[in-house]
Amino acid sequence: MHCDFSGGQITSDAGLLPLRAFDERHHLTRDGVQLLSDPRDEERVWHDSLELLRQRIYQIVAGYEDANDADRLRHDPTLQIVADQKLGEALGSQPTLSRWENAPSARDLVRLNDALLDQFIRLCGEQVRQRGEILLDIDSTDDPTHGQQQLSIFNGAYGQHMYHPMLIFERHTGCLLAARLRPGNASSHARIVPMLLRLVPRLEAAFPGVLIKLRGDAGFALPLLYEFCEFFGMQYAFGIPANCVFQQRAESRQKQLKRRYGRTQLPQRGFSSFRHRARSWPRQRRICYKAEHTAVGTNLRFVITNCPGRASKVFAFYNDRGECENRIEEFKNGFRADRLSCHRFLANAFRLLLHGFAYNLVNLFRLQLPQPWRSAQIETLRAQLFKIGARVRQTARCVRFHLASGWPFQNLFRSVAFAVNSS
Repeated sequence: MHCDFSGGQITSDAGLLPLRAFDERHHLTRDGVQLLSDPRDEERVWHDSLELLRQRIYQIVAGYEDANDADRLRHDPTLQIVADQKLGEALGSQPTLSRWENAPSARDLVRLNDALLDQFIRLCGEQVRQRGEILLDIDSTDDPTHGQQQLSIFNGAYGQHMYHPMLIFERHTGCLLAARLRPGNASSHARIVPMLLRLVPRLEAAFPGVLIKLRGDAGFALPLLYEFCEFFGMQYAFGIPANCVFQQRAESRQKQLKRRYGRTQLPQRGFSSFRHRARSWPRQRRICYKAEHTAVGTNLRFVITNCPGRASKVFAFYNDRGECENRIEEFKNGFRADRLSCHRFLANAFRLLLHGFAYNLVNLFRLQLPQPWRSAQIETLRAQLFKIGARVRQTARCVRFHLASGWPFQNLFRSVAFAVNSS
């Protein structure tokens, strides 16, 4: 038995072709590249920005998150096809990609962030109008840093040097609507109001009459954020830390549950709400709380909200924001969005958006798939759809991909190709 790497034009990622067809149908990457300025001399450019953008995004989708991977993958026939490069001509190398990633300005990054919202409005607009609701989940996440990276600062809450990105997802579609890279010492709520100011008015203009809701954990218990939501007529629910006033208002329910537990020895849970006005607030606001009593003692949770309905219903709505954690986990671990290893802060902010575009491309693509694939995670899609071995052969008329005969997910590939072509 003898093995070598002289097999020629063979690829392990032929399943990216339906994704590229979806991209071409809705011109997602083509629209995105128009927002990037390119300071390079046109006469000396071998790889234009559209080719580099597609090469980088499809590498991330395929699981190759580092620019270093391009030194080998630039010869991969599938990546050459999806990047619209001639078959057999190498794509951009790692130094080319690194220079390109360091080129965008802060203004370019703002426009790219707006493009995430544009994609949602254009491709998910019909779903939003039928549902009559937009549900925004906001959260921050940690991105550990290594080396001398700009604005990599120690964060005491996480106990590490890091960046602190802010992310905004739409719950029903799973789309990423905004992503902002922040220094490591930024608080959880830092810059959230400016981000929403770019988001909410455009959503209201695109979907008049559609209710917009907002959720966040206790890190977003910010009076300015409450006033923002009330000004725009949004419903909100945010966790809020307990204090002596809140605990006093919940004391009677807490004692009641304690007595009931003493009689039954069964875990007890109760919900209620009250109106409260802090000194800095212009009006009273509703505080819902959940009281639990078990063998380990009493547990109290508080949520500030303007949502109607019973307190138990408000808590069910608030607890559903755990789905946002799943989206962050997929974004960080599935798409490796925490691999921000450039030295310059702006370059890392651009990298975060590249991972955001890769996430949204796959997310919008899977929304067109047959059930149950619409909820499939990126690891599942890679294993059962994108990672297909194939031999690539170019003829005078076309390029043929001869997929592996023993591949067990052939019916899935056919159904996906049909769904993309008919969407």
